Amino acid sequence: MTTRVIVVIGVLSGLSCLAVVVIGGFITATAVKEGIKQVPVEAPIPMEDSQVPPLPLQ
Repeated sequence: MTTRVIVVIGVLSGLSCLAVVVIGGFITATAVKEGIKQVPVEAPIPMEDSQVPPLPLQ
């Protein structure tokens, strides 16, 4: 009887830990997708408005 209780508690604990890991993986995947959407596609400073002065032509 005691062995069965210990085994059941161990199995339930393992399954709950697995559920936490799976849910955490989904949360992480969602955060990564949202983070990728926030990365700008274009350069923050356009080339024609660059802060570097143009080189003089000789």
